[in-house]
Amino acid sequence: MPASDLFDLVDLPSWLQVPSVDTETATRVRRAASGWLMGATRLTVWPLPVPDDLWAWAIELAGIAFRNPDAAASESLDDHNVSWDRARRKDILDAARLAYSAASRPVYSFPDPDWHWTVVPVVPPLIG
Repeated sequence: MPASDLFDLVDLPSWLQVPSVDTETATRVRRAASGWLMGATRLTVWPLPVPDDLWAWAIELAGIAFRNPDAAASESLDDHNVSWDRARRKDILDAARLAYSAASRPVYSFPDPDWHWTVVPVVPPLIG
């Protein structure tokens, strides 16, 4: 699997429990999932091997992109009704952001404070 791929294209139909997904569509939804996760995590390269949490978020986001590319809130066809949880994508991206983004954590290490210093007066004492 190349470094830029969060999951193999054969993983998608297996995850979605469908017989097949054409390569072009699978590539596009994987790219969408990757873009969403890169935006949330601020990672520029995926770690190898891809950690399970990133893989799971990526495959679920790809499923969202595959099944609901226009982000419809609901769908009705005769007696078949589908309602999509639009908040799920946000939940996944929030979790990825928390796990991988350095935005909420210090980037540098800081030395322990030195409490042995003494106060130096700014104005010399008055004599006289």
